[in-house]
Amino acid sequence: MRHIYSITTLLITLLAVTSCFKEPSVDYKELEQRSLRAWITQHHPELVDNYQEEGGYYVEVLNEGIQDSLPVTGKDVWVWYDFTSRALSGNILETRNADVATQLNTYNKHTRYIPAFRFSGKDSHTLMEGTYLATFNKLKIGESEFEVRYGTELRLYLPSSVLASDTATNDGGYEGEFSIDESKPMIVDMKVWGHVGNPVAYEGERVASFAGANGGLCDEHKAKVEEGENKETSQRRRTTRTEESEDSTEVEVDRRPLEFFDGRWHQPVDTMEHLLVNYTYSPAKSFDFKNALGLDTLKYPNETLYTAEGVYANGQMSDIDRRINEALIKRFGKGIEGEEQILESDSLKTKATAKVWYIGRFLDGFIFDTNIDEVNEILYGIVENEGEALSFTTSDPVEDNEYILAWEYAIPTLRLGQWAAILTVSTYGYGVAGKVGSHTSTTTTDGTYDYANYYNYMNYMNNYYGGYGYGGYGGYGNMYNNGYYGYNPYYYGHTPQVTTTTVTTTSTEIPAFSPLLFQVFVEKE
Repeated sequence: MRHIYSITTLLITLLAVTSCFKEPSVDYKELEQRSLRAWITQHHPELVDNYQEEGGYYVEVLNEGIQDSLPVTGKDVWVWYDFTSRALSGNILETRNADVATQLNTYNKHTRYIPAFRFSGKDSHTLMEGTYLATFNKLKIGESEFEVRYGTELRLYLPSSVLASDTATNDGGYEGEFSIDESKPMIVDMKVWGHVGNPVAYEGERVASFAGANGGLCDEHKAKVEEGENKETSQRRRTTRTEESEDSTEVEVDRRPLEFFDGRWHQPVDTMEHLLVNYTYSPAKSFDFKNALGLDTLKYPNETLYTAEGVYANGQMSDIDRRINEALIKRFGKGIEGEEQILESDSLKTKATAKVWYIGRFLDGFIFDTNIDEVNEILYGIVENEGEALSFTTSDPVEDNEYILAWEYAIPTLRLGQWAAILTVSTYGYGVAGKVGSHTSTTTTDGTYDYANYYNYMNYMNNYYGGYGYGGYGGYGNMYNNGYYGYNPYYYGHTPQVTTTTVTTTSTEIPAFSPLLFQVFVEKE
């Protein structure tokens, strides 16, 4: 690789040749195609016959994949695929592989290194153009044709014309070591991990699988209308009972909450399928993330990369979860326990606002957001910003809050001092758009002058210009501060002592159609 000519050098050579022979001018796209073919001929002559007419790129098949799996070619499906992009020099521009990021020293603890989840269809797509062409179309490999399927690994040599405009500068924690100009070709290694035609149904299956592995799913209706009564009467019958107190007077005791504290997952709203709440959740017991995955599309024979224990490169999921639970119990306690505490606690429906602490997770256990300092310290080693409880308005949640629908409908059903777990599909979360990850750096500079020199300069200026009079504070030309026309000659060449602090913040990407899990605690008054 030390002797590889750059694409720029090849372009210059071609331009010189065309100038000497006075050929008609050609556009950049054609020049780039000639240069890319010359580069392939020199460095990978075995791939010359793997040229793809649509897109003008070359393909190397690294792994054909699982032979008996269904090909992705020509289908309107959502595709999971890994990719790592490089310049022709070999410098890595972007990667979704945790091991590669670790080797590059670009690994970010906020980043969930899993395959991208993008739509690939006949009329539209959300894949990078080059990877879309290789996934959706039959590929010409020598004299034969090839279709991408589960486990297929390809290396694509792509001209800039089939690269997205944002591939040169990446964000969200997947960044590599370098960036390149948008007009340069690129090498992309990709691996297809699966595809699904109906992501909504797939989400529902995952949510049901998770609920089944962590207490079970309650499919019963909240209220059954008995013969001769209407629904309102039924609800009233099921929410109250009469008990006899010590002074023999009758009091009504709300028994309704007890029905939801059976350890199972319940719908807070009958009509909102796959929005579930576990009212007996407590950090005293860990979730089963491993078995909750069930039969995941990301799994096929002999592949173990994407499992619950491997979502964090800096530790096992089970150990991280145990440490988090211990911290939660120490700070907030175990929440509401036992029938007496349930009945004595206040419902949020009787309060105007509530303070909520939370942990947001994917169903493999990876945490994408939290406002709890102890959790941030366990995950990242530092606490960048002190966490504060979220204020949740209960009077008219849909209109008065700006949270996801899962929160708007689930949290008002909770009680003060309660732990609960909310499980939801993306319909009530971040939907088909998901949430793009971001990676930002903020730099602050603290400049201070040496005290002795600073004092001498100020003293000299005040004496020369009359102290507090003619040339002092706010005097002629405001010399104390700025000098004539904003220029102060007495500062020239005097360098302050500067301390620079850079804080980098990364928000985790939430892919399209991502089911989510929230652990929430409602603070007591």
